[in-house]
Amino acid sequence: MTKSFDSFNFAVETTDLTKIYTQGRSRIFALSDVSLKIKHGEFVTVTGASGSGKSTLLHLLAGLIVPTAGIVKIDHVNLSGLNDAARTRFRLANIGIVFQAYNLIPTLTAEENILLPSRIEKGNSMTPEQLDELLDTLEIRERRTHRPDSLSGGEQQRVAIGRALSMNPSLILADEPTGNLDSGNSERFCKLLRELCDKQNRTIVLVTHEKNVADWGDRCVTLKDGRIADETSREVAA
Repeated sequence: MTKSFDSFNFAVETTDLTKIYTQGRSRIFALSDVSLKIKHGEFVTVTGASGSGKSTLLHLLAGLIVPTAGIVKIDHVNLSGLNDAARTRFRLANIGIVFQAYNLIPTLTAEENILLPSRIEKGNSMTPEQLDELLDTLEIRERRTHRPDSLSGGEQQRVAIGRALSMNPSLILADEPTGNLDSGNSERFCKLLRELCDKQNRTIVLVTHEKNVADWGDRCVTLKDGRIADETSREVAA
């Protein structure tokens, strides 16, 4: 059974998105005229060779960098129209980011790392009940008081996901998140994202070079030389 969407309800829209870097007299087109629409509750994977523009696209969607040309809209908000401070506030409130490097604070426990964004954004802290529910979803409740150096790679990645979810974002961006995981933990991570999409209607954009990871999405976008080279969709059981 195919998942259904409101065709006018887009979580992400890019129009002619271009990012150019300058090195000396050379201009490097990291991304060229990329137009993409992603629906609310859709799980999209982005693949391509190294240097194809995958991470650049994700960083543009996150508002971590600004485009040279074109438009990025998240929930109809034009990120290019926001200054740095406004983009940061918007990202904190609306976008959860999971990187390949877990970027956990080594002196904080798993629970404290998860709660860090909500404590930075005062007045938006999770309730104890919400935290317990999240820890149960991630299957790390019994590890909540452990610091990163006493957690496995898979557990650290789940803490990183918990931190990304702590502000209850509608959009989750993941940049090569399985690169440091073994095959078992990689599959568990992908299954968790799939469940977040299916059960909680989260919109997910995941960048990967691994085909077995890309296959977990509703749609796979392939980049080549900074442009969309191919798109494929698959049916997902409801």
